[in-house]
Amino acid sequence: MTNSSDRARLLPAVVLALGAVLAATIFGAFFHSSRASRDTVQVTGAASERFTSDIIKWQLMLARQVDASVLPSGYAQLRDDVARVRSQLRSAGIADSAVSVQPVSANPIYNQTGTINSYQVVQGITVVSADLDGVERWAMDPGTLLGDGVVMQGSQLEYFYSGLDTLKHSLLAAATRDAQRRAGEIARSADREVGSIVSARAGVFQINEPYANEVSAYGMYNTGTREKQITVTVHSTFNLN
Repeated sequence: MTNSSDRARLLPAVVLALGAVLAATIFGAFFHSSRASRDTVQVTGAASERFTSDIIKWQLMLARQVDASVLPSGYAQLRDDVARVRSQLRSAGIADSAVSVQPVSANPIYNQTGTINSYQVVQGITVVSADLDGVERWAMDPGTLLGDGVVMQGSQLEYFYSGLDTLKHSLLAAATRDAQRRAGEIARSADREVGSIVSARAGVFQINEPYANEVSAYGMYNTGTREKQITVTVHSTFNLN
């Protein structure tokens, strides 16, 4: 029979054996995990497409300068100017719903003694339309649009695309396919095959004028040109078989 002293001598050996088994198990799990991590490939796919804007936004600022003593007449003149612009746009086929008018403001102009000599009365108009050619013609040659004495203090054109969300979705799919193709090229060089996708992370969209290389970590959206180029990347990880 095994006495207590024999059991005491056997205990360290048993503990050592159990420790060896546990260490082997942990090492095996670590080896399997590290090997599994090496059985993936990380690639970045990209997709780009040119498109043409179908919405134009025109922001113009009308101004009149009047003496300080007749400020109300300046408001009346500007009101007539805005009405003329809206009428001209309406006759060109641009609906009233496409035109919005901002509140009027009066900016004081001081003389050399610090006294208000006159006011510049200003009011903004915004036109949003699908008639890009028509609005561009007005913006480039606004003479017939404006009445006598009115000043166009500011004018800006911006271009947008109504199908942008659909285009973004198709580009993400194209960028993912490009990532898979790149992963396949890498896998074939190592006599492997691409398996299922593990993860995918889309980058931000860069929308620029054609042939521009400007990028931003937060994405770009250039509204200054009718023709645009959109680019997106997808960072993907694939299993290797």
